[in-house]
Amino acid sequence: MAGRSRVTRESIVEHARRIVAEHGTAALTFQALAGALGVSKQAIIYWYPNKWELIRDFSLPELKAEADVLIAAVKPTASGAAAVERFVRALVAHHLADLGRFRMLYLAPQFDERAAVPGTGELLAPIHAATSSMYRALADKLSPEFTGGEDARRLAVAAHMAGIGFITMVALADAMDDPMAHRIDAMLDALVALLTRAPAAAQ
Repeated sequence: MAGRSRVTRESIVEHARRIVAEHGTAALTFQALAGALGVSKQAIIYWYPNKWELIRDFSLPELKAEADVLIAAVKPTASGAAAVERFVRALVAHHLADLGRFRMLYLAPQFDERAAVPGTGELLAPIHAATSSMYRALADKLSPEFTGGEDARRLAVAAHMAGIGFITMVALADAMDDPMAHRIDAMLDALVALLTRAPAAAQ
């Protein structure tokens, strides 16, 4: 119990952030955390029986931070097009500043077989609350003239998904050390132009 008493859930999450920042998500293992904290692997498992719970505790504050950035980005806008543009640009800038954090937040959970354990719905509730706040902030800025009859909330989710897809491709190119055929800023401009066009229903 001595080893367990020397660590807390907070200290484990903090060291997980450091490992991801310095060495990437692949380096984040219970053994690596134990070594960083100077305790046994069992001391880590005592607090986190599986990696999914660690990913959740790592991700929730990061997701809330993302929501805060996006809500602040759309707040001063006066049109749907401006709101979508600021939302997507803020999302991309936020995550390109730390691809390790992005991979941990959006990619790592896809490779954990325990991500669908019983009770996951309850664990996901605070995550859904954070995402709902950012979607609502954008949806509230989308006028009927901009949406062209489409559901504003659905368009807000789609804009977020488009931004996440953009970042995922940049992260993939970065991981493979594959230079992109087009500059990232030019591709972002193209994505924003596509997302802010007048909907077909309004034309």
